[in-house]
Amino acid sequence: MMWPMSENKISYRFHRRWFAAALLSLGVVLTATHIPQAAMPKFLQQSMLDKAEHFLSYGMVAALFLLSLPNRVRFTVPAIGLLILAAIGIFDELTQPLVNRQASMGDYAADVIGILLACPILLVKRRFRSDTAAS
Repeated sequence: MMWPMSENKISYRFHRRWFAAALLSLGVVLTATHIPQAAMPKFLQQSMLDKAEHFLSYGMVAALFLLSLPNRVRFTVPAIGLLILAAIGIFDELTQPLVNRQASMGDYAADVIGILLACPILLVKRRFRSDTAAS
């Protein structure tokens, strides 16, 4: 039996759908980055397009993760989550040579930039929450 939470307690549950979307998108990203280079279409093998793909992919995963957070959450929770995502980016790059792909610091830098540029979502979400709470 679940007891109703009192109004002054904070719920630390993730929004399940956003969190599931974040995990699913991370799985797609990790799968796509481990497709052997020879199997990739030529137009996707261009240098700068590759960086944009990493930037957008990790930015999307980070944004979905941030949207999954409850309204009231300590700042350490998103920080730890994003650091874990950055660590997954390192793991992603280090394991790519196992499938005849090339690990790249440039790709990892694009991952981190995508993660960092998703952070304003949390700030906007917190701002929106404080505006609605004040009215």
